[in-house]
Amino acid sequence: MNDTTGLIVAILICLPAFLLAFQKSSWLVDYLFFVVALNRGVRRYVDWLNGSFNPLSLISLTPIIVGGLATLVVLSELNRRSRQFGSTTTQIILCYSAACAMALVVGFINTRFGAIYALGDYLAPIGLIGFGAFCIDKPRIVDRWSHSVALSAVVVAGYGIYQFYTVPPWDAFWVRAVDFEGYLGELEPTKMTLFSTLNERGPAASYLCSGLILIVLRPGTLWWFRWPAASLVLMAMLLTYSRTTVIQASLACLLFPILNRGSGIIPIAILCMIAAVFGETLLQKLPGGGKAATRVSTIGNIREDGSFQGRLVNMGRAATNALSEPFGLGLGSHGLAARVASKESEGEGDSSGYVESLRTFGWIGFALIVSVLYRSWSRSRTLITSKNLDPNVALFRVWFASGMVALLSGNWLFTATFFWVLVGYVVALSDRLKTSEWKPKRVEFNFEQDLQTSRSTRLGTTMLQNLDTRA
Repeated sequence: MNDTTGLIVAILICLPAFLLAFQKSSWLVDYLFFVVALNRGVRRYVDWLNGSFNPLSLISLTPIIVGGLATLVVLSELNRRSRQFGSTTTQIILCYSAACAMALVVGFINTRFGAIYALGDYLAPIGLIGFGAFCIDKPRIVDRWSHSVALSAVVVAGYGIYQFYTVPPWDAFWVRAVDFEGYLGELEPTKMTLFSTLNERGPAASYLCSGLILIVLRPGTLWWFRWPAASLVLMAMLLTYSRTTVIQASLACLLFPILNRGSGIIPIAILCMIAAVFGETLLQKLPGGGKAATRVSTIGNIREDGSFQGRLVNMGRAATNALSEPFGLGLGSHGLAARVASKESEGEGDSSGYVESLRTFGWIGFALIVSVLYRSWSRSRTLITSKNLDPNVALFRVWFASGMVALLSGNWLFTATFFWVLVGYVVALSDRLKTSEWKPKRVEFNFEQDLQTSRSTRLGTTMLQNLDTRA
């Protein structure tokens, strides 16, 4: 299919990424988040202008290119900047890369172009881990990344609410083209499920949930706009009607003081009180005929929910299939990539992130992914034991714990999220501490301090000074 407009737009999107990668600039990470968040929305608009839906649109490949460039920068720096890549950091990058490489080969055999189509989501974490490791002594850059992720979530939320109230023609065009009418509701204002600029409501809910966790639990994010932004993102997330993300966000808030030695307990307690007292009333006032309130209310009686029962059946069937697939189905075997490849063995029925990952990577690849996650968690425990109350470490721990629960449902893990930046940051910081004599003193964590006096800036500066004096 001739899609000159799509080709031009894809080149324009990728050109800044090439320039940033050539300079090895940390701004490549900021740019990647916005490309991941917005590229599907741009693609839908271009298809609408062309008057035809292109399932192989080059615009959909832009996250692969931008994420691939970030990954190439990191891999090229592994040897040259070995001091910033400790043994564990290097190992988790290589383990994750090996798992993806094997899954790509298997996926290409099974799904051809579908594997390439899905590669971007799986490739981006490598670059984000590496850049996170680069910047353990540059807290201002990590702060900037957090602002960019939060701002991209605000943009996704803002457009999503506009979409919910108006149903733009390019979005309606796409829903009809992919036969999602019914699944995404009626194509009328307030009767359609919000999916914003993402590829459907599940990924949209997951992206908004990630942004919400970051905004609420990381001090100083978006400065004075922090709580209005959190409210906007929360509203959009609820309009996706995703129960999994409601559970994940709630669990993250509840676990924050538990996992991080009581840090932020007062504001978290206030948020819980507000949710308990006003939560049901606020849900009822959301547009959509109370559908959000109905979906959330079923969480308390989830065992009798038909959707939940169906999910359990699909999980059991997929888990059984995984036992006979030692090499997995490879990349492109699930979701929209599978639809592009039009394969019967696409595994779209997998309803658990764990089972989907096992079927994608196979036994060996899945073991490598588990190893990456286990090592990153164990390193965060080491940092907490050493009384390091860096907010990035605290955020990683609650994101990890709540995210592992969320993986029982959808698969939020393999895409460009701030979580992978935190993985690189935490593991590299642990490697640095392991090779130095510096023992951090306990510092009280102030949940409400702004960016100018944020704990990450002051802790990072203190750490660097102490490490330099002992080098």
